Amino acid sequence: MKKYLSLAVMIAAISGCQSTSLKINSEADVDVNSKIHRVNKEALYESQNIQLPSNYDVKAFSKMSIAAYVDHIRFENDAEKTTIDTGIIAKLLENELARTKRYEVLTRNCDACDYEVAYQAENTQEEGAIQRGNQLNPDFVFETSVALGSVIKKKSDHNEIIFRSLVTTKVVDPQTGRIIHSFEPIRHNMPAKRFFMVEGTFLGGFDYRKQNELQEAYKEAAQKAIQVLVNRTIDYYPVGGRVTNFRNGRFAIDAGINQGFATKQPVVLFLSDDGLDIPIASGEVTPKAESGSGVLFTWKEDDLDAQDVQKNLEAMGKEYLKRHKIYAVSVGTPEDWAL
Repeated sequence: MKKYLSLAVMIAAISGCQSTSLKINSEADVDVNSKIHRVNKEALYESQNIQLPSNYDVKAFSKMSIAAYVDHIRFENDAEKTTIDTGIIAKLLENELARTKRYEVLTRNCDACDYEVAYQAENTQEEGAIQRGNQLNPDFVFETSVALGSVIKKKSDHNEIIFRSLVTTKVVDPQTGRIIHSFEPIRHNMPAKRFFMVEGTFLGGFDYRKQNELQEAYKEAAQKAIQVLVNRTIDYYPVGGRVTNFRNGRFAIDAGINQGFATKQPVVLFLSDDGLDIPIASGEVTPKAESGSGVLFTWKEDDLDAQDVQKNLEAMGKEYLKRHKIYAVSVGTPEDWAL
């Protein structure tokens, strides 16, 4: 049975007494940001780097259906506080997830959808109207906690305010409460925003007294951390497909955008033989809607299985693939993935 992933995002405060406090204690803390993981294409030309990614599963080479939720927003005790619409943060998260093409995002934050349901209930034929209660139920909950904080630092000739966010994430089976996976905590510090104040009088620069200025700064800090989180989920949930054709260093697979590929994606090719998966080559896939076209980078050197597959593929091509299972699995985030 295909597993569907639901994403429940709970934005909560982290109190100062916890080890994950957002309090900025030194200038060094400001430079400690979690980074986007990218695949170095050149590295895949080196044989020792042709390895299978973690958590790959040929039975899961399909889009995961997810729903994103925001519970509530709180701030670290010493932060400049404001009000933020939780729906805005949830929509930012949904948009980032949908942009990857890895997930089938089922929005739970669509005001227009509610209006359309109401409109159809009053104005369209009963058998054609949208019915409540037809939404998919999730098999997993993707629970994320985001803490927001800020601190003001006084410099010799100006002041600075720094906004930051901290994200912790776990995947939970909602039926049993069992934690399936927990992602490494993600930290993001925004570049310092300058302002000038003399003896309590504001002179210019970033005006942290204005609620709309605070709201935009916090939303940006949250979005940057969310982008890193989404990157980690792509890396942890690789996509792939079966190789269906091979000719002169080019290959085709039976998976594309509708199966989770977004842009040109580095891949590792492997031979699957009765439960034994053997990495044999590296390459790159350019996806279409339902399939993908790939270019081979290099074969794994000094590997007897890779040498055997290379010889047979070059001699027999598609006929060899009919009798042997060879897959291409994504490795990390595409090198040109834009934030």
